[in-house]
Amino acid sequence: MMLHERLLSALSVTPGGLTTGAIAERVDVQATPSSLAAMEATLLLSPEVSKEGDLWKLMVKGRAAQLLAAIENYADTSGKKIFRLAAALSSLPASEFPTEEELRDVLASSNGRLVLLPNAMIKRNQ
Repeated sequence: MMLHERLLSALSVTPGGLTTGAIAERVDVQATPSSLAAMEATLLLSPEVSKEGDLWKLMVKGRAAQLLAAIENYADTSGKKIFRLAAALSSLPASEFPTEEELRDVLASSNGRLVLLPNAMIKRNQ
């Protein structure tokens, strides 16, 4: 497998993104300055990849990917593992809120990273 495909594969299993060093570990590349520079050059030239701070992330496409990105971004920035979806989707305009059925399909497409819990399973802080 070519370096480009290995880099994309490493990023595809970590939606929150990875640092250059973490990517090097996952693709078995020695962390020398020249190899890290080559990796970064490859990532910079990849239209599928974006850099946010120190993290490299796969860019998302389509409505389902947009919804997943909003939810995962909220989870990453809030540090919460259990939260209301309305809070996670608050960055979207009201006209773009998904239907319940669409949301279930989107969450099912997350390969188990995200799970919809019934309200009865969530204990409220008192």
